[in-house]
Amino acid sequence: MAAETVFIVNPASSNGKTGRRWRAHGADLRRELGGAFDVHRTERRGHATDLARDALAAGARTVVAVGGDGTLNEVVNGFLADDGRRRSQDARLAFLPVGTGSDFARTLPMPRSAQALARLLREGRIRNVDAGRCEFLEEGVRRSRYFINIAEFGSGGAVVDRVNRTTKILGGRMSFTIAILRTLPKYRNTRVGYEADGGGPHEAIVNDFVVANGRYFGAGLLPAPTADLEDGLLDVVVFGDIDFKTARRNLPALRRGEHLTMKEVTTFRCRSIVVRSHEEMIDLDGESVGRHPLRFEVLPKAVPILSE
Repeated sequence: MAAETVFIVNPASSNGKTGRRWRAHGADLRRELGGAFDVHRTERRGHATDLARDALAAGARTVVAVGGDGTLNEVVNGFLADDGRRRSQDARLAFLPVGTGSDFARTLPMPRSAQALARLLREGRIRNVDAGRCEFLEEGVRRSRYFINIAEFGSGGAVVDRVNRTTKILGGRMSFTIAILRTLPKYRNTRVGYEADGGGPHEAIVNDFVVANGRYFGAGLLPAPTADLEDGLLDVVVFGDIDFKTARRNLPALRRGEHLTMKEVTTFRCRSIVVRSHEEMIDLDGESVGRHPLRFEVLPKAVPILSE
């Protein structure tokens, strides 16, 4: 039988800073909450998904992800069953963002201290936010995985893959900026076909293809400035045939969310979108999950999460 509140801590998040910070956070939370919770530390990729699933099966009512967007993504994948339904109708999620990017918490602000988190667990209100599902091919097998913030493929997926293979010792913003400047000069734009909500087919030469539930990615870049976590829609932002010089020149505009007026950028909202592309790296919430994206869809109000 699990405690009613279970913390899932990724000690490797943010180049190991999360593990070191948790010592203080854990002690503060014991004082604030009286020690009535369990703590599980992740030991491998995908472990948070298993821990969240097991905690819910054992009766946990609140599961708290401690780490970055990737940790939250894994916990969400443990919270939702294969059919998109919640594994427990009575449970809720919370998030202590201490990772490299923590971009989800820029759209839906989250507490940054143990004291604020304890207050949230006692007094916070539940918001039922949307989630997304991505279907893709992995070694010829059709698979699916959920995301709560942003999915993308193209140059952005290649950037995330590079970031995840570095130490991230310079922090989120610098790690992503360096990865962008090193990846984009060699990236070759690709032709993509897509159909949104069963509409007619479209084709475009694409540098990056973003399917957004939240607004931010890349440690503070703002690709989808009008995305709404509770509108039952995905914001699609297609960065067309952009070269490296154009991308570099407009990086400040992307950080401010002022890029949507560029002639190379197309944006629209939809509930689902089918895509046809070459072997493009897929990024879900800052995690590289595979290649060959096939379909994205929204799951309205799928995730109950505490917010201030």
